[in-house]
Amino acid sequence: KVVHGMLGYARKMEPRSEHVEINETLNQTIALLENYARNNNIEVIKEFATDLPVIASDQSRLQQVFLNLITNAIDAIGKDGEIHVKSRATGSTIVVDVTDNGPGISKEDLKKVFDPFFTTKETGKGSGLGLWVSYDIIQKMGGDIHVASDPGKGTTFTVELPVITTHQG
Repeated sequence: KVVHGMLGYARKMEPRSEHVEINETLNQTIALLENYARNNNIEVIKEFATDLPVIASDQSRLQQVFLNLITNAIDAIGKDGEIHVKSRATGSTIVVDVTDNGPGISKEDLKKVFDPFFTTKETGKGSGLGLWVSYDIIQKMGGDIHVASDPGKGTTFTVELPVITTHQG
């Protein structure tokens, strides 16, 4: 029943299109998590490209993805660390990296991070749905999300979004 409900929820999430400035969306998301990070002595370092195009996308869905990735990074670090949030444009793609200096993810777990209900968090701390939903959102936008991790050194989640512009008239 839960899986059926989640599939129904995912199907309803067709992105709507509006003007989105990725850096502004990232700034808003980081501001929401500022106290959570500060209380855990985690510094969020922004490295934003200044030449990003405004894209036609769904800001609230993107914010959900970034909120999830940054929250996971804070949770992974626990206390005393850094998260680098970086944006850049490469050709017809906007790329956002969220890199933490937490414990990293094992090669075995790395294969499963986007699976529904997979979590490495202790019972009651995570549902295992955040990355699965994030993956679904980015795929529906025509983008991609992937992860690289070096156990003991940290993890980077990379979101790639197509540059789709709206025609203004």
